[in-house]
Parts: sequence; structure tokens; C-alpha cells
Amino acid sequence: MTLEPQIIVLATLLVSVVLFVTDAMRYDLIAIGVVLVLAITGVLTPDQAFSGFSSEAIVVIASMYVFGRATARWGIAEYIAEKLLLSGRQSESGTIMRVFTVAGLMSSILSNTGVVATLIPVLGSVAKQCKLPISRLLMPLAFGSLLGGMVTVIGTSTNVAVNGAIRDAGGLPFTLFEFTLFGLLMLGLGALFFIGPGRALLPRKRLDQSLSEHYQVPKFMTEVLVEPSSALINRVVADAKFFDAYGVSVLGIVRAEEEGGGTVLAPGPYNRIRTDDVLMVQGDPDAILRLRQDLGLRERATANVGNNPLHSSDVLLVETVVPATSNLIGSTLKDADFHNQTGLNVLAISKHGDVQPRMIGDAQLQVGDTLLIQGHRRDIDRLRASRELLVLDELEHQKFGRGALITVALLLGVLLLTALTDMGLSIAALTGAVGLVVTRCLRPEEVRRSIDWSVLILIGGMLALGKAFELHHLGTAVADWITGMGSGAGNEYLVLSLLLIITTLLTQVMNHVTAGVIMTPVAMSLAHGLEANDRPFLMAVLVGANLAFMSPVAHQANAMVMGPGDYRYRDFLRVGTPLTIYLGVAAVFFIPMFWPF
Repeated sequence: MTLEPQIIVLATLLVSVVLFVTDAMRYDLIAIGVVLVLAITGVLTPDQAFSGFSSEAIVVIASMYVFGRATARWGIAEYIAEKLLLSGRQSESGTIMRVFTVAGLMSSILSNTGVVATLIPVLGSVAKQCKLPISRLLMPLAFGSLLGGMVTVIGTSTNVAVNGAIRDAGGLPFTLFEFTLFGLLMLGLGALFFIGPGRALLPRKRLDQSLSEHYQVPKFMTEVLVEPSSALINRVVADAKFFDAYGVSVLGIVRAEEEGGGTVLAPGPYNRIRTDDVLMVQGDPDAILRLRQDLGLRERATANVGNNPLHSSDVLLVETVVPATSNLIGSTLKDADFHNQTGLNVLAISKHGDVQPRMIGDAQLQVGDTLLIQGHRRDIDRLRASRELLVLDELEHQKFGRGALITVALLLGVLLLTALTDMGLSIAALTGAVGLVVTRCLRPEEVRRSIDWSVLILIGGMLALGKAFELHHLGTAVADWITGMGSGAGNEYLVLSLLLIITTLLTQVMNHVTAGVIMTPVAMSLAHGLEANDRPFLMAVLVGANLAFMSPVAHQANAMVMGPGDYRYRDFLRVGTPLTIYLGVAAVFFIPMFWPF
């Protein structure tokens, strides 16, 4: 065998890592590029390169996305979370413990990103009820969901993808509940961490700061007087394209006394601009200056541009989060025509904790970005129902109905069929997903929208890269290197530790699915070389791929809580690093107890 295919595979992996780390390209596009490179260069045949997209892993993950959509539509997760998290007063440590545990248990059978998306609004209410900064709760939410994914095979897409890589390499995949006891143990150890030192490390932010203060709205809000010569007179605010052209939002109209006085907040299509109206406008100062000069407006000293003038009993000021499944990801508010489509005003955007009240319409939205939104209650209710943005506001209390009961029954049926019969997980999961459509719990168009196609493409591409590793013996080469670092003396514990450390580090800098799939053939080669059971080494890969605590980009669950928690990168390092070391040491100790070498 020549070295050329190995060089191509390694170069492809290296370029992929750089693209993942720099976020220079969407990860689904990176995955497609990987498949094309491997197929065009002849490293893999076309059948081998594209086989990942037809694997059982793709079917299982797509089916579980459908179940996630059904649980969200029928309020199942919200109902359970409200009952467990909003029942009675409790201490801070008790609240954190409960949040962590509930997130972990729910993530054992539902997508962890879906669980995080569901619980973020719930924790907004919990934080208000317990008078806690939400930053004390959101990181335990994200980390609990990641550990909960280690309880069952369907807990995370990483588990399912690793199972697919094991099957492709000719190994025996994990059964549905094979590592449940171990996963529950790790979840319990994580909960103990947050009762003790972890709670002291959690940041405490934004308890007494209003939304308008946090998003610096007063700095970018101005009141302008409409003069008799203005081109805006008798124009409807929604029809006046002037404001869109300047990137300026009209948040309210203060009527002159002779016109009856009063304030119209979030003016709609029936509110016309009149002479001597005072417009409350928000935008870049230079843009507002050009607007005044071009349209006959005169600046008026603003007496109060804080939180009070921006909301009323019908007009709300709310904070929202971009979830991992939003169609807004990668687009700008201008491209999405957000204001005209929703009737809502975006006052500011926060990215990775940095508020950007300027050039709002041109900012490209990413997972975890938070938006300060003003609008009428009915429009915000529609936004909440669409789940394009998660609204951190008071929750509507959910009640179980027919659809909820059917969804729960079908999900339990999938688990029981897989556990008690010879039916494969992919067949059982797909049958359950079809059952949701047949019973009208979901409409066919909802099924299409519920699936995160970018994740499926990523997994298909990474399975191809894993196959290239296995076919060209790169897994064996890396395994030999790790064994050599373990002194070559058959020290299984040291080799297991090195495998877990390498997987964990890869997880922090590249996608967790990629890290798991790449290290799976390495784990199997290590077991073969040491003439040992492959289970402990495969579990080390699974654990390392799920310990995505040290960076907000290591997992979408982390990215989703970064904005609403007002976290910085250093917060994840401060809390995630000791948690990773603690659980890594525990895993090395306990894995051989469950799966002897």
C-alpha cells in the first residue's frame, strides 16, 4: 500500500479541523467537502464515500428529531419541567441540582439541544421565582444535558454516529441501554460537582439590570420631532420604506397635545405619522442623523429613554435566543425581512456576550445569539409558537392532551421494542416517527422542518472520513502511537486514559460527532493490538466526545446558553475544565469496572 491515500486522509482531517476551529465554513458544507475530496481522489469509492448518508445512524437521528418536534408541539417537555422545576421555593443549591438532574434525565431519550431549547424559557421563570441570576442556571442546564446523553444510545447524535462507525468497522454496536448504569453514575457525579465546587465557580450576572440597560438601548435611542415640511406626514409607519433604508426602527409615537396626546408603542400599519409627532427611533447615530437631515426631522432632547417608555400592557419588551434549529441561522434580519414578516422591532443583538446595538439588520445570526425585541403581545405569541426564536418570558402553562399522550406512548413503544425484541433501533424509531404522522400528532410539513439536515449531513460526511481511517489503517497507526506512549507494556489503564484525553481535546476544538467517529477505529485498533475487550476503549471515546464543557463552540447546547447567560469563553474554561478533569478521572476508574479489559 502506498502512503498517498494516508496523506490525503490526514490532510483532509487537518483542513477540516482548521475549518471547524476557525468557523470559516458551515460544518455541513465541511462534511460535503470531505466526502467529495475522498471520492474524487479515489481514497474511497463512490459507494463507500456516500454510504454514510444511508446508514442506520441517519435514520435513527432523523426519527428522534421528529419525536423532539412532537414533544415540543404538545408541550410535553415544558409540562414535565414546570412540574419539577417550578414547584415550591428552594435554595440556590437545590435549584441548581434540580435543573442539572432534570436536564440530564430528559436528555437521556430526547435530543440535548432540543431539551436545552425547551428549558431555557422555563429557567427564565425559575430565575424570577427564585430571584437568581439566570447565569447560575443555564450552564448546569447545558452540562446536565450533555451528561444525560450518555445514559442511552439515542441520548445524543454522537452516540448514534459512533455506533454507526462501530458497525462500519465490523464491530458490535452498543445496545440501547448497555451503558445506562454507567451514564447515570456519571450524571450523579456531575450533580455532586455542582452542589460543591461547581456552584462556587458559576458566574453571577445581570440580576438587577433591566433589559434596556443591559442592551444599551438608551445610547442608541433618540426622539425626533416631525416638522410640517417633513415627507413623512400622513405616512403609515409600516409603509414608510424610509426607515428600512436607513436601518432605523420606530419604537413609538408620542402624539402632540392638540392631537389628543398619548403614546403609541410599536406602531403598526394603521398608525399614521402626523405633524408635531415625536418619533422614538432607534439605530446607529449616523443613520439617525442622515434620516433627520433628509426627511425634515428635528432632534428633541429625550427625557426618558429607559425601559418604561418601551412597553405597556399590550406591547412587550422581551429577550429571545436563536436555537440550533432556527431557520434564521446564517441569515441577517434584513435578508429575512424580519420586521415585515413578524411586526416586531429588534432593538439590539448580543453575540457571545458582546452587545451590538449598531447595524442590527446586517448582523449574521448564529446559534446562541440573543435579541432584544419589542412588539405587541399577539406578535410575540406567534413568534413563541414558531420556535424560530426562544422567548425568555412568562410561560403559558401546558396541559396534556391527546397528542401528548400518543407521543409519549409511541416513544415508550420505540424503547420497549428495541429493548425487548430483536427489532433494530432504526426500524423501531422510524416506525414510531411514522406513527406520529399517521395519528396526526404531526403534519408532514412539520416533520420536514423538525429535522436538522445539517447534522445529518455532518454525520454522513464524518462516517466517510471514519471509513477512510479504517480502510487505510490510520486507526492502527494512531493506536500504535498511543500504545507507544503507554510504554508499550500493555498498560491498559494508561492507554485508556490517553485515548480519553485525546478524544476530549479533539471535542473542544472540533465537532463532537467528528471527534467520536474519528477515534472509534482507533479504539478498536487499540483493543485488537492489546488483545483486549473493545468495550472499555469504545466507552472512553463516547465519554470523551460527550465531555464538551470547556468551550461554547464544542457543542450547540453550550452555544445556545452563552447569550442568555451572558457568558464569556473564560466562564466555560473556569467551570468546564475542572468538571472535565473530575469526570475524566472518574471515567478511567469506573469504565473497567463495568467493562473489564
